[in-house]
Amino acid sequence: MKLANKLNNAVASINEESSSEDGEKLGIYVQVNTSGEDSKSGVNNAEDCISLVKDIMSACTNLRIDGLMTIGAPGDFSCFESLVECRKKVCEAVGVDEDSFALSMGMSGDFEEAIKRSATSVRVGSTLFGARDYSNKK
Repeated sequence: MKLANKLNNAVASINEESSSEDGEKLGIYVQVNTSGEDSKSGVNNAEDCISLVKDIMSACTNLRIDGLMTIGAPGDFSCFESLVECRKKVCEAVGVDEDSFALSMGMSGDFEEAIKRSATSVRVGSTLFGARDYSNKK
């Protein structure tokens, strides 16, 4: 929630500086740790996700939750299915149509499987630009 508040305040500040009557909302995705890996971030289950989504919706008026995202465990496509189920529960809890709530899941190595399982967004930077070069990273 700390990051959501920080984003909300940043958007509020930018909106105050603009000449627009209606402030723009920043679209965000809530990350769900569907794999349970310690190396991944995000809420751990649907109940925590529902709680966070409700908190953001009530406290962060400059943010718009566009959907959920996950970075699943390599080769474990059940992570995608878990996110689909989480979306269903979240949408039921907050009264949002599932079709309007995006799912960002799948990367260069598994985007086809993610699309088969209802992904609306995928991240394919490595496919487009090649693998990252970490050799110069200190």
